[in-house]
Amino acid sequence: MPSVTRKSQGGRAERRDQIRARLLTAVESLLAEGESFTELSVERLVSLAGVSRSTFYVYFEDKGELIQGWLADIISELDLAAQTWWSLGSERGAVTWEELRAALDQVVEVYRPHTTLMAAAFDAAAYDPGVREQVETMMERNIAGLRKHIKAGQSGGWVDQKLLPAQTAAWLQWMAERGLHRLIRDATTEDLKDLVDAYTTIIWNTLYASAAR
Repeated sequence: MPSVTRKSQGGRAERRDQIRARLLTAVESLLAEGESFTELSVERLVSLAGVSRSTFYVYFEDKGELIQGWLADIISELDLAAQTWWSLGSERGAVTWEELRAALDQVVEVYRPHTTLMAAAFDAAAYDPGVREQVETMMERNIAGLRKHIKAGQSGGWVDQKLLPAQTAAWLQWMAERGLHRLIRDATTEDLKDLVDAYTTIIWNTLYASAAR
């Protein structure tokens, strides 16, 4: 009997993932047409996705819960990409511009395909407590990770000693979040290269340049 139960639960989870994928594709399509996630009705969403309204409510309490499940997966991917950056300097006691650019490029590559839905998540955070908690937790973790990296670099002599770790991390992470949201969505391949170069140079000059000199 337990094996039958596990199989049933696994089937439900797989079905939920399939439904969620169809609904999120519909969300992206509607947002691309200029609709806002806040004003998007469940009726409009399920109609485009080819999902019945009753099926939607079998798996999701509301639009916020739909976004929450997706956001949890993306946060995990972004965490892994960010760790590449935050691990720099730990072995050699130094960070090069090229190493930093490669690490930041990974973050951008993870974020870029999801700019539309990330915008929806930040919109939903304005009124949905569950989404807001996820977004705030994501930013707090990003800031904490960079703060730890800055402190380690200051102790090792490869990050500017004059910086205030907490405040610097907060500024850099919030500026990056807005920049990723506004700049990379429609960037061409060449524009994206220039944007990552500029992002790298901003971080490099802020954290590492003076120590490298």
